[in-house]
Amino acid sequence: MIGIVISDSFLVVGVWSEENNDLALHNVKQIDYNESINNIIHNERDLNSVLGIAIRRACDLIPFSNQDISVAISDNFIYHDLIETEIDLAREDYWDYLCWIELKKKRPSNQKMSKFGQIYLPDETNIHSVSCSTSLIRTIKLSVSELGGNPYWLGPSSSVIIDAGYVSDAAMVIKNKNQYKFFIVKNCRFDHGVIAFSSGQPKIISSTENDEYILGSFRLIKSDIDDVPIYSPDKLGRQALTCWEKSDLRKMMPFEDFKKSSSITENINHYESNILTSLALGAATRHSFNFFEEEKISDFLFTEVFAEEKDTEREPFSMPKTPTIKEKIVKKPDPITGGEMVWLLFALIVIMGLFFAMNYIKFRESINKPLFGTEDSYIIKKIDPINLRDRVKGIVDYDINMHLQSREISSLISKLFTATDIESYNNLTMTGTFISLEYMSGLNPDIEHIVGLKTTSYSVESAGSDSTMFLWYYSFDFPDLGNINDISSGYGKDDFLLKLDTTINDYTLKYFDQFYKTNRIYEPILIWVRGEEDIKLAANILTSSGPTVLLRKFVLFNEVDKPDPRAGFYVSFLEI
Repeated sequence: MIGIVISDSFLVVGVWSEENNDLALHNVKQIDYNESINNIIHNERDLNSVLGIAIRRACDLIPFSNQDISVAISDNFIYHDLIETEIDLAREDYWDYLCWIELKKKRPSNQKMSKFGQIYLPDETNIHSVSCSTSLIRTIKLSVSELGGNPYWLGPSSSVIIDAGYVSDAAMVIKNKNQYKFFIVKNCRFDHGVIAFSSGQPKIISSTENDEYILGSFRLIKSDIDDVPIYSPDKLGRQALTCWEKSDLRKMMPFEDFKKSSSITENINHYESNILTSLALGAATRHSFNFFEEEKISDFLFTEVFAEEKDTEREPFSMPKTPTIKEKIVKKPDPITGGEMVWLLFALIVIMGLFFAMNYIKFRESINKPLFGTEDSYIIKKIDPINLRDRVKGIVDYDINMHLQSREISSLISKLFTATDIESYNNLTMTGTFISLEYMSGLNPDIEHIVGLKTTSYSVESAGSDSTMFLWYYSFDFPDLGNINDISSGYGKDDFLLKLDTTINDYTLKYFDQFYKTNRIYEPILIWVRGEEDIKLAANILTSSGPTVLLRKFVLFNEVDKPDPRAGFYVSFLEI
């Protein structure tokens, strides 16, 4: 299993496995970004150039191939909220309400958010809802997948702690200057807020629950309210510890319950290390809501968490405490009277009658015998077969557009590999929307003139102490598509695979499930090619592909100091 913790300026990646019923930590690395991602979480192109590159570097140090990948996102990128539950509302009603709340926020059109909810059973007191950038989720998922990993779990760092299952009722605090952001699950209810201390006295800045309840739960005031353990992944100073000395504060130590199979010598950030530790040891990845899955409201059942086999040395689990809230009274519905039953049967008969009548009318029209009118003639509409050559001269539809994109990607790859050195790339990504690359050279590679595009992002930094080598960062918007000549020519699926097999020495194929779109069937595959010459040959083959072989995406990975280029060609076979 591999875990990744994503923060604003870096990520932490670690790999562990089970050895003799113990978890053994094998390696941990911290990868710094080229720039902060705080302001680009809604820009997939920039995210791919910054976060995507960092994930690829992590994969170079700790290979992702055939590994389950769990990812925790900083809560700075997450919007937390809650919805109070009601007896008469169904789960679908809550989801509609959650979507309505998100819609009312009127975010800019370029800030698409993915929504998730989690309800703590058995009490179902409220629903913990979160929103996260769709671009951020998509970038992480695609980056993990294209590197051969299995996207297993993705969620907030706070959920990694409070949903870990160490105890049923738990809280977490995150220090931010002189304030503390808190998340708490107590009596199957989620709450969050901000607390501060003035002259040692606690003060609630904001909270989704009343102040007395929160302060009493944290044991910061004298109260009969049951307290909860408070987990702190941060490294707290003496003054901070003094503020929380009356509370059940549990300072987390990185990798404390791990069996280390190798020494961890690098200086890894304290907070992210603790989140990574809980990713491995806790139950959140198996029970908490998962951003890799479809948007929905999930159930978190404490008894399922407690039923799991745990390390005997860990703290025993506790069942949920008796709720302090008032018991909800459910009124039994009155029995249906005889008169109501008659009206119910009458309404049912009317509805069924209308249903059969509408279908009978449609049937009459389908056999050219309409119930109303006297039209006796038949009208047969002929649909001409698709002619790609003719259609490209007119309005471009989705499938033609895909073929144009494929040809354009192949053309740009050919231009770059003709004018530049493949082994000088650290990475290169091309999709139907953007191009990004990182190139090392002592001279300006002049990439913008090679591809004939204006840069959307450009930077350069020294790569050595003598300032003779530089890292050149480029990103471009994908060019506007125009017409191409002889669109119907080129390799089909069988010829393409045969050409690949007889020309390329070192390559592998990974097949994915077929999908149906716009009345066509697509068969996606991923072609991994190693070595400079084989990569060029594969690119040349794709430049001669026909309209049924579509190059959807291209990625190139390499380390300039240890050249070993490998490229992924994401291809879809189209069945017309």
